[in-house]
Amino acid sequence: MTRIIKITLTMIIFFIIGCEDEAGNNNEMVVHEITTSNVSKGPFHFNLINVEPDSSTWHLLYQNIDVPFGGSTYKMPSFSLHNSVMLTVDNSSKFEEIDQSPSPSSFTSEEGRMQYGGKNAALLYDMANHKVMTSKETYIVYCTVTHKVFKIYFDEYSGGVVLFRYAELPGN
Repeated sequence: MTRIIKITLTMIIFFIIGCEDEAGNNNEMVVHEITTSNVSKGPFHFNLINVEPDSSTWHLLYQNIDVPFGGSTYKMPSFSLHNSVMLTVDNSSKFEEIDQSPSPSSFTSEEGRMQYGGKNAALLYDMANHKVMTSKETYIVYCTVTHKVFKIYFDEYSGGVVLFRYAELPGN
């Protein structure tokens, strides 16, 4: 009888230890998939930390901007960052492969780089096919207020709506 009690207690202890170990190793990165509103209905402000549209404490802005072309002005969809958010761009790694924050010295102000027509524009316009496409770059942003770092990838543009993914990266 004592042997059965010892074996039962041992099994219970192993079960408890096994459960605690699994709960403690939950380091999976949470990837959020976001679908914007249609840009023709107005600006879409997004808070990366709260994972929700928020026009008062936003980090990412999707809106139409006026672009002069051939004597006329056209509305073009464009992304930009709040002035409290800094940017670096990774065009050599896939979104899924990036699992650490880059060095803090790699971040600089956005200064229009990810806006339409910018050096690292998130949305590109194919003049030959008259089609808006998403960039193949991964944008890594650093919020100077919260010191959080996020990776962002723009997956698809369709009729004024954009699908993008993002995840918080562990800091250095």
